[in-house]
Amino acid sequence: MRRLLQPLASEDRGASLILVAFAMVLLLGAAALAIDLAALRFDMRADRLASDAAAVAGASAIEPFSGSNAVEACELAWDYLLVNIEDEGTPTAPNCASFATACNPLDERIAPASAPPYTFEIVHPVPDFYEMMGDQDLNTEVDGVACQRLGVRVRRVRDFTFGATIGFDTGITDVHSVGRIRVNVGEGDVVPLVVLEPYDCDALTADGQGKITVSYFEDSPGVIVTDSDGSGAGCAPSSPHIINVKANGNKRWIRALPVPGVDGARSAILAYALSGQPGSDPSRAYNPDDLATALDPGTVDPADPPESRFQLYPEPTFRSIRVTRSPIDHRYNCQGTYPDYLGIPIAPCTDAEATYIDDHQEAYGDDPAGVSPPGTWVSWTDVDADGDCVVGTGETYEVLAGNNVWVNCPGTLEINGGSVRILGGNVVFDGGLELKSDGMFEMNASPEDDYWAFFREGGNITKVAQSSITFNRTFVYLEHGFIDLVGGSGGLEWTAPADILDIDYPFEDLALWSESPDPHELGGQSGNTLTGTFFTPYADPFILKGLSGQLQTDAQFFTRKLAVDGFTEVFMKPDPTTSTLVPIRGVALIR
Repeated sequence: MRRLLQPLASEDRGASLILVAFAMVLLLGAAALAIDLAALRFDMRADRLASDAAAVAGASAIEPFSGSNAVEACELAWDYLLVNIEDEGTPTAPNCASFATACNPLDERIAPASAPPYTFEIVHPVPDFYEMMGDQDLNTEVDGVACQRLGVRVRRVRDFTFGATIGFDTGITDVHSVGRIRVNVGEGDVVPLVVLEPYDCDALTADGQGKITVSYFEDSPGVIVTDSDGSGAGCAPSSPHIINVKANGNKRWIRALPVPGVDGARSAILAYALSGQPGSDPSRAYNPDDLATALDPGTVDPADPPESRFQLYPEPTFRSIRVTRSPIDHRYNCQGTYPDYLGIPIAPCTDAEATYIDDHQEAYGDDPAGVSPPGTWVSWTDVDADGDCVVGTGETYEVLAGNNVWVNCPGTLEINGGSVRILGGNVVFDGGLELKSDGMFEMNASPEDDYWAFFREGGNITKVAQSSITFNRTFVYLEHGFIDLVGGSGGLEWTAPADILDIDYPFEDLALWSESPDPHELGGQSGNTLTGTFFTPYADPFILKGLSGQLQTDAQFFTRKLAVDGFTEVFMKPDPTTSTLVPIRGVALIR
């Protein structure tokens, strides 16, 4: 029996060896496959990072209000893909030109591309129910609209190193991302002209042969924003538009210019009336005829882009929320709550340190005329021996730098043919400042620092005849007054504090703050220099006019209404170094 069993035991040992060998193959194969799958997971993470970066970069180039500029968005996404993947073959670029037509939110356009071992798809727009949007519920506030989205798919076939031993030759990664250009967010854009009127028409007007040109600065295009929804009683049949080039003709215009030759730096006129929000009336935003009225070739600069040579350019597009006065309030007068602005709520501010305007008002305002401001001041009666508050022909007064001046004239300091120069110091006026004939007033005549001028209750600033006025690096606060600086051929120089010493000067970039509802006027026959922000949220309107020539300005205007009249072209250039930025656009990864 023992001899009979011995062969069987040998056979068992042989079978065991076969089973062990087979198990070893399986175990080694599984381990090898695990290595390949781990590499595949690593590839997937890397591919997702590449698709995320490309989707966000591409979406940043999309024009957020119309969904245009998709060609550049596609090219930018492709550039980012090439930077972030390790290709092993000759790339085949996407046909981004297929994105050149107007965006249809229901019709996705797909531009395939490859760079072996990768294949790609760049998609614009990304419709609401396109597979890249997944099963997640749509949130319009987060996801925006289809034309604001750019999708990127990255697909890779990877040859397995070890898995082939057990029949698994390749693995595939397939990831996608969706980026979105967002509006009303971000650190802010340079916006030279913000018209705050919330309801009425004639908020922004060019009359006579008045012209408004908002030009570009380096890579910052011209931008105009209007907040009116067009629901106001002031929208009469005879004047039904918020943006109004009056008395149709080819020698007046309202234009915002793009950066020449840069597709991604397109200009914009943004109108809340086109937003579709409750109460907004898109028919009152502008007159479509203005878009088709070509300008007299003799009136335009030959260097202006040909497409901009129309009475209104570009076609206004929507802004989904109002700018309101909050960008200026938040920067210079931060409050936890604000009173409504003409019935429009103002968002609260959280920077409790920036209560500069209220602190300024509390320190120097609300006192009856004749009460000295706090601190050490040189009074006008010390400067002018006559003490009559009139500076006549041949009279010249100069206050040395380092002296603050209290102009204790209860009515007006009148400069009629004479001159007053304040070399460096702050000024408080009990009343107004009026320049006549060849009068000259110059503040901060040798600017080495920044200063301010405070005009108490009812103090106005006016200029006529050949008089001239200069505010160098000076912030002007009008407690309840207005400016009328149109008359005469004398010059006007007004530059905001520049904080050159980098000491966080509280009024940096702010040239004027006035909450008077009276009309404010700037202009004249001579050249003017204006920089900084002019904030007149109740001015009805702010008028820019003159008898001839061009009012060249690097200033930013936040005003209730703005009108240009006469024969003047107002030429504004955005300058990020002297402006308060306005949140217009930002970018987000949404899928």
